[in-house]
Amino acid sequence: MDNDNSSGDYPMYIRIYWSKIYPGSWPAIEDRYNKLMQIPIEGLKARFVSQDVEDEESIFTITIWDKQESIVRWEASDAYREFLDQAMRPLTVGSQSVSLCKTRLYLINDLQPQTDV
Repeated sequence: MDNDNSSGDYPMYIRIYWSKIYPGSWPAIEDRYNKLMQIPIEGLKARFVSQDVEDEESIFTITIWDKQESIVRWEASDAYREFLDQAMRPLTVGSQSVSLCKTRLYLINDLQPQTDV
């Protein structure tokens, strides 16, 4: 696997979202993200929904994409707006941030999909 991106050709883009959520919201978050994960999204390669081990009311979602245009298209879609407005906004409180990153180097070892969700 060639993981040197010095040519400027980035094989993956990573979008990292962070937010504070209301205490006790994790069951609803997991339910909503399980439903979202059933929607086919063009260009989406992987999604991780994570809880901060030091702050249980912090959520990080990390999505891996084939190209930046796929992220832009998803964020402009009705499905994204509906998910954000109807499913997530009622559970989030205070600060939020989104970072878009292009991969420079990467190594993926034995990453297998979770089958017991």
